[in-house]
Amino acid sequence: MRWSDHCLICSGQQELVVNVRERGPYEQMHDYTRVLFCCACSVGELRSFSYDGFVVYGEEDEVMVWSSILSAADVDRLRSAFTCPAPLAGNCECPHHVRAYDTSLRVNKTRLPEHGPDRHSPVGRTTAVVELVDGLVEFRSAG
Repeated sequence: MRWSDHCLICSGQQELVVNVRERGPYEQMHDYTRVLFCCACSVGELRSFSYDGFVVYGEEDEVMVWSSILSAADVDRLRSAFTCPAPLAGNCECPHHVRAYDTSLRVNKTRLPEHGPDRHSPVGRTTAVVELVDGLVEFRSAG
């Protein structure tokens, strides 16, 4: 697993629950949106990751991570409601993957620093919830 597949709270290995969307990895680009779950912390995470090797120095960071906490109950809801036969296929265009990705874009996520203590803290991190709408999973910002 890559460093980004480790829990941002305890650094333990996270389970990949759903690979909502993924492009790459290519030599100069890799993007993904995933739902991860840490059994040690009993906390889920909606994580968006972007690596862009074409970034001009000083323009923006070449690696960016955004994160939103999901409760264990929401991860359980996702497991039972996301009925695509290939939930780990990040290139799947089924209605489940498409709706999950489209709604994940609207969730308020916290941009995490690449280094430092704030990267490994849930303090200040946004929270997302999982809802079932017309038989498809949707993500929403909590509160």
